[in-house]
Amino acid sequence: MAQRILKLVQSVALRRSKSDKLIANYIERNLAEIPFETARSIATRLELSPMTVGRYLRRMGFDGLDQLKHELRRGSSNPAWQVKGPVDRFREDIREGKLLAGLIQQQIDNLGRIYELTAAPEWQQTIDALVSASEVYVAAYQNVRGIAQYFASQLSYTRSRVQFVDGLNGTYSELLDGSVEGRVLFLHDVRRFAAKARPLAMEARRMGVKVVLLTDEFCPWGPEVSDICLVVPGSHGPLWDGSATIIAVMDLMLSNIIVLLGDEVGERVDLLTRLQNTFGDFES
Repeated sequence: MAQRILKLVQSVALRRSKSDKLIANYIERNLAEIPFETARSIATRLELSPMTVGRYLRRMGFDGLDQLKHELRRGSSNPAWQVKGPVDRFREDIREGKLLAGLIQQQIDNLGRIYELTAAPEWQQTIDALVSASEVYVAAYQNVRGIAQYFASQLSYTRSRVQFVDGLNGTYSELLDGSVEGRVLFLHDVRRFAAKARPLAMEARRMGVKVVLLTDEFCPWGPEVSDICLVVPGSHGPLWDGSATIIAVMDLMLSNIIVLLGDEVGERVDLLTRLQNTFGDFES
């Protein structure tokens, strides 16, 4: 039954508008959580109205979310009705109003879903792009800017010609001047989306730059503006956007690249360590 639901939300007919894409992406990536949701809770997460979610469910052929849950329950592939062990304790704590239990469970769920991402074709495509690019440019904005700068800095230990671009020159000319072929833009953006992110991705592709977009499930335009689109779980917490999931994804990328490049990384680290010692960046 779950496969039929997935085919429905992946169909063109149910992905026509921005709200369509948001709801479809959410259902597709959160089937295991649907039993614990209501139309209102989904609407709140996606910043839509319950009526919008209800209309979408009717277009899917269901008279409300309960009917969708019933169809999922008839299948055997959805593990949400087989919650055991520590998860039971977490859910009991949630029912008792223990906020941290819910946040911890969310982190566990998100980290578990990373494995699915690493098995997707887009993952290997991303690794290949970051390894083979003539130059890698990393961009991000607002509260995820620091995370992307960390990634660019760590990636520079594995290969040369890695640069974080902030766009303060108003042109991104270092990336878009066309002087070097084989460039890759690694763009990281999550809800709320930066005004510059989508135009930068579109202009980069127009200039022949391969675009890798790392985003969350709330992004309706990712596949349209990128060559490779990696989607991670979005934040559903009541407080703020956590960074544990995205940092874990980036660390796994770096580890994958290190394993792939092998001795080349060791030689580069030795070079950078010698230069750091020469210029006294660290205590001896």
